[in-house]
Amino acid sequence: MFNDRRRGERPVVRCADGLFGPRAVARRVHGDVTSMMVGGVAALLLQMLHPAVLAAVWDHSNFRTDMRGRLRRTARFIVLTTYGGREEAEAAIERVRAIHSRVRGVLPDGSPYAANDASLLAWVHLAETTCFLDAWIRYAEPGMSVADQDRYF
Repeated sequence: MFNDRRRGERPVVRCADGLFGPRAVARRVHGDVTSMMVGGVAALLLQMLHPAVLAAVWDHSNFRTDMRGRLRRTARFIVLTTYGGREEAEAAIERVRAIHSRVRGVLPDGSPYAANDASLLAWVHLAETTCFLDAWIRYAEPGMSVADQDRYF
């Protein structure tokens, strides 16, 4: 489900030279599909509480017509940046940055928004990591040490 065979995508091979080393806590947390799906849904709900994030997704995403594709692309990005080699992880990051650079709009109150705004990116990232980690602790590793939780963040 997480690979678009029409686009030639294949499962990501775990590389030791990626953004995260083989013993990184992120690799442990992101390796459980069930907790990642639960955490991902929770993260989406939390992210949408920010009016600019909601507007950016609503105005610029095709999630209404391609929910599965949207899920696949997001999941693949997380897998590539967690497990892929440094070069393919950085290429995935650059693709997302390029997409975000075109996502701009105006909220109903007249405030402008841009998807590459640092505060919006921080909101989205913290919503994801918090929810991924909460789901991991709840369903996979209830006794995770505080030190490992800190290492994950």
